[in-house]
Amino acid sequence: MQLPPLRLIPNPTENPDVIEAMNLSITRVDEDVIEVPSMTSMGLNTWFKLIFFALMLGGAPAYDPGWFSKDGEPGVAYKAIHKMLYREEYIIVAFNAAEDPANLGYTRTGRTYEEFKSIQLKGHGRGIVAGIACISYIVLPWILLNLAVGNPYRIDRKRRIIYTWIRGSFVCIQLPEGTDDPLQVVEAHIPMRNDIRDPYNMNGPLNIWLPIPRYQKNGGLSLGANCAIVRSLVKYQAYYLRDFINDFIANPNAQWVDQLGPKRKPKYVDYQDYFFFNFARLQFLPQFPFKKRKTEAAIEAFMKNPRTELYPDYLPYA
Repeated sequence: MQLPPLRLIPNPTENPDVIEAMNLSITRVDEDVIEVPSMTSMGLNTWFKLIFFALMLGGAPAYDPGWFSKDGEPGVAYKAIHKMLYREEYIIVAFNAAEDPANLGYTRTGRTYEEFKSIQLKGHGRGIVAGIACISYIVLPWILLNLAVGNPYRIDRKRRIIYTWIRGSFVCIQLPEGTDDPLQVVEAHIPMRNDIRDPYNMNGPLNIWLPIPRYQKNGGLSLGANCAIVRSLVKYQAYYLRDFINDFIANPNAQWVDQLGPKRKPKYVDYQDYFFFNFARLQFLPQFPFKKRKTEAAIEAFMKNPRTELYPDYLPYA
């Protein structure tokens, strides 16, 4: 096990300031279950949301109905959608312009409206491709905004398990009793850095391994709240997370759990980092990563034959 940096606050699970900061990484689900986000997933979610706002803000002028342009001319995307929805009106306008005043109902070349309409549709189409493309430009970014990449991880101290859903597969492992460091089973560690000025990687995630039965191998996963895409929310967050999770599993009466509450900004977190933390969690549609009935059925099946070790063949972090 790696030696912790000297700058760590001693007894973090008893320190109210550290508990307040770690509250951003730990959510209490019920009396015996806590939830920790995936640090990698939060970083990817931040990227997706940045792309969403870039697309929406960059494309906004194209959807202007003419209210905000100097000449009152609607944007090209607005025109394309309007033309698709009201194609008949455009053909009627064109027919009126081509109609023979001396022979109403016919063009100057003697074509009826139906013939004129057929030629227009054959030559210019109905505008469906352009209209659907412009509508998709609005819809798809909303998927990026509400898409949650990767599920959080749940720790159940009553059943002594860590579990999550990965690509539709239930992934779980049971932790041993009678130890102060149950996370040893999943080889929880903080990857070291090559930077000699910070060899303890104060911004790294808490990495763990979970066995993935579908692939018959172990998956490397990262725990902790993310901010600014590549940085942990709290300095040395991974070291504290290890202490908090171990204490939660090994101690049936972990007092700090009762102090978890709303995700307010602690004094140890910068405003910029807190903004990106909430930005990564911004979603307008509800997410259901752990459907209760489905998850409980999966846990019940797992507990009949619990897995207590990782697969023997895997590539650990260097």
